[in-house]
Parts: sequence; structure tokens; C-alpha cells
Amino acid sequence: MEHLNTQYLRPLKAADLQKLYNRPFVRRSQLDIWCGSNAMILPLRKIPGDNILFGRGGVVDDSGHYVQLSALKDRVTSSYPVQEPLFRDEKVVYCGYLIHHWGHFLVEAVARLWYFLEHDETIDRYVFILEEGESRQISGNFREFLQLLGVWDKLEFVTRPTVFREVVVPEMAFQLEGCYSRKFLDIFDTVAANVQPDPSWVPSKKIYFSRSRLPKNAKTEFGFLSLDNFFQRNGYEILFPEQLSLSQLIYQIRNAGVVASVSGTLPHNMLFANNGQTIQIMERFVLNNDFQPLINQMRALHAVYVDANIPIYTVSMAGPNIMCYNDLAAEFAKDHGLVPPDPKYRSRRFLKDCFVKYMKVYRKMYDYYWYWDEWTVPFADYLLEGYEAGYACFSDYLDGKRPFLWQHYFQPHYLKEYIKRLFK
Repeated sequence: MEHLNTQYLRPLKAADLQKLYNRPFVRRSQLDIWCGSNAMILPLRKIPGDNILFGRGGVVDDSGHYVQLSALKDRVTSSYPVQEPLFRDEKVVYCGYLIHHWGHFLVEAVARLWYFLEHDETIDRYVFILEEGESRQISGNFREFLQLLGVWDKLEFVTRPTVFREVVVPEMAFQLEGCYSRKFLDIFDTVAANVQPDPSWVPSKKIYFSRSRLPKNAKTEFGFLSLDNFFQRNGYEILFPEQLSLSQLIYQIRNAGVVASVSGTLPHNMLFANNGQTIQIMERFVLNNDFQPLINQMRALHAVYVDANIPIYTVSMAGPNIMCYNDLAAEFAKDHGLVPPDPKYRSRRFLKDCFVKYMKVYRKMYDYYWYWDEWTVPFADYLLEGYEAGYACFSDYLDGKRPFLWQHYFQPHYLKEYIKRLFK
């Protein structure tokens, strides 16, 4: 796989990522379309006991049967009883749930909008569902995306069950199960083509997408400044996506030769990239993101993954996380002719500060429990591999040989350990 470099990942994680690359990924030339008269569009409704991530919703035909093509597997599916739906004498296209999360918006929410590019003049509106009764202002990059695509003025957001004279349900042009259509990339290429660059924008050959200024993550993510400093010292332009308009973001991606990014949904923005660009992903988590390999393959990206993290315990996607310039990051730097970050970001003091903050947050979020959800069970080996890496770095603190909180200095155990070290 000349487009994938996993040598800077821990071995089990690297093998798992290779499996994600090797899974069947079919390019579809034709996509299905369902069309029905007097069909009802259902906004999201949470039903107690359902194992559905976002809730029930979608499209029901005039006989009351759920239109399976309108579902989003495990996230949006199934109908619910409706007493008095609204009626609209319009022909509309069902676009799915407008997910208020940028990464999932890119890979799931817009995957039916390829139909808009078919220029069907018979369509009155393009319909997204929201939660039942929800009042949401569509703003920021979500709105800019839809405006750049050209569909904004024809959008409708359904928050009450509504019957339409005719409903068209296009198949999703990208699915995690392993298929996509060129029509999916056409959506992003159209958005990118409609960007009007500002004369003040300056492109950079190398850019790095950082998470260090995200306010909501400041209390759960530590050590990110070390990577900011590392990439800055090596000539990368440090960008904070939350501070950029979508047009600026796309402009920077398309004009860069190399894009580096913290893992998660930030690299999903490479859907706007030119085919064949290079992406360097600094991994936050022990486990791989299963969407990103598919994005890399669709865009034929040259992807380099680096485990620039120090995991300690198993955690949810909410963290906490520690990022740092560890041995794997140093190996990556050496092979690519890069210099390390400033010494203060490689010091024991810096790492200890990250560790202390991590432990305080972990206790606050999980108390003394080891986070272990059902979905983590198949990945036990990878989680152990990550823990062993964290233990190798912080064993003195984890074994109770050295205090790391001020209250430890009042505990006899740590006093005994200190006396032992003195005698040694």
C-alpha cells in the first residue's frame, strides 16, 4: 500500500489500520432512488429502549411502510405513530438528518445532496429532518457549505411529521459499510469550485490543523502545545479550523502540498482536498478512526499516521487525552528531516504537568472505574498496548513510587518511598 505509512503507529494498531484499508470498498456507478406520492417525512424522535443513536425518523410511504433507503444504519431508522401530520403540496427530496457535528455532517449528512447536482427542475424543496420540535439556527460553516453548494435557498427543515405530494429519496453516495460513488466527491468539488478567495489570504505549502484553542476541549486535552511548537518550528502554518471560514479552510487545503492534523474528524476535511495530496495524522486515541481510511482512499491521499499520544487508561471519545513529542513522533521527525520542538515541550516537567491534569480529569469523569463499554471489548489488545505505552512513561507515578498531587505528600506511603530513594 504505497499510499499508507503505518511505521509510526504501535504494532497492533498499525495492523488494525491495515485491515481497515484492506476491507472491500466498492465504487458505485449507479445509485438507487425511491420515489413515492403522499409519503410522510418524520423528524427525529427518541423512543426509550431503542438502540438507535440519533432516534427514529425518515420516510414512510402512503401505505405506512418505512422506506429503508431513508435510514442511516444504527443512527436514524424506523417510524413511529403519528396522529395528525401536516400536508404540503410539493415535490421534495429527502436529504436525511442534518447532524450538528462537523465531521458527521461531512460524511453522513450531505451524502444525498448529489441529487441536487442532477438539476431536476421538478423539485420544489430539498428537505432535512431535525429533532421533533427543535428550533435550530443553521449557521457558521454548516450554512456556508450549503450556500457554496448552491442549495441553501431551496432547503426545508422538518421538525413536525409532514406529508408531501411527492418525495424522492436518493441513496447515500458514501456508506461506512464500504461503498461510494464519484457523485459523493462531486459534492465537495462543487463546494470548493465555488469558493471566492479573498486577496488577503496567503497560501502555505505546509499546514497543520491544531485543536489547542478549542475552548470546550481545554479541560480534557493536554500537551497539544508541544505539537503546535513542533510543526511551527518546521515551517508549517498553524491553523485553528474553528477560527476559519469554510472558504478559508478549503483554500488552505487545496493550496498546500502537505496537510498535517490531529486525528478525529479534523482530517475528514480532506474531502475538500485535491486527489493525491499528503496527509500526516497525529493520533489522539488508542483506536483507529474507521471513516478516515475510506476518505484517504477516495481521494488517493498519501497518509502517514503517527501515535503522538500517551494513553494511560481506556477513555471514551470525550477523553481525556495527552499528546506529546514521544519516541514515535521523534522517529517520524528524523525520517522526514524535521527538528524537535523546544526543550521545554520535551521536558519531564511538561509531561508531569500533563499527567497530573489528566489524572484529575479522569477521576472527575470516571471516578475510580476503568472505562469499558461494550464496543471496546473487541479492541482489548489495542487498549492494553496503549496502556503499556503510558505505563512506560509514567510508571513511577502509577506504581505509587513518586507523588504527583500535593495531598500525596501527607501520606505515609510516599514518605517511605522518598526515604528509600534517599538510601539508594
